[in-house]
Amino acid sequence: MDQNTNGWKSRDSYVPEITVVTVLFDGRNTGIPHSVGIYNEEWVNRLYRGIERNYNGTFEFICLTDKNYKFIPGVKGVRFERSVDQYGWMSLMEMYRPNLCKGKRVTFGLDTIITGPLDDIFSAEGKIAVCTDPLVPSTICNAVTLCNDEFCEEFWNLWKNNEYTILKDNVLELAGGSAPSEMILLRNHYGNSPRLDKYFPGRILSYKAHIRDDLGHERIDRIKNASVVYFHGHPKPHQISNRKWVKKHWA
Repeated sequence: MDQNTNGWKSRDSYVPEITVVTVLFDGRNTGIPHSVGIYNEEWVNRLYRGIERNYNGTFEFICLTDKNYKFIPGVKGVRFERSVDQYGWMSLMEMYRPNLCKGKRVTFGLDTIITGPLDDIFSAEGKIAVCTDPLVPSTICNAVTLCNDEFCEEFWNLWKNNEYTILKDNVLELAGGSAPSEMILLRNHYGNSPRLDKYFPGRILSYKAHIRDDLGHERIDRIKNASVVYFHGHPKPHQISNRKWVKKHWA
């Protein structure tokens, strides 16, 4: 029986339909200047609450961390297996660690605001789906990725069996230098993957490219139809926290 006379559901009903994975680390020794001194536990909590408000299914929420943090109930902190100071952005490879979870998983950066329903996006099936890079549409980015166990095994084995070469050949060029990046590895090996923003047009948006114009004005009409607004570079959500839509959705 799925349900007894007292209204209790069977244990099977609590198996998560999807696992949300994000990361929180200090970053001072990683060579990632725009990410230093910004993120803390509250960013994780806000992302969790945004998903909880906008997803009707069951989910597990994992935050990979470099040390012990105190999160709200529902957030599961899991330590990185390797040193973030040593691997920098390439530490984000651990979001795809096969032993992290089983079943479908979706990844978000902490600089993401959930603004609308997620059920249809999270129900998408397939090996790996990524997003179009909003500034260079011919390539992809990792603003949101959705994948299954097959992909995680394949991607992780690629990394573990070729670590030295991957660190050398998959480098993201930054204004202040360069750094090995798992996003570049995704581009180089999975650049032709399905793009979530194409399957769900207008639902997964870059704040910088799709919402804010060159004069700093915002396309509020686009926010009303969106489910995910992600930030890259500057500004970050805390720098526009006075906006009404940010106050509403980033809480």
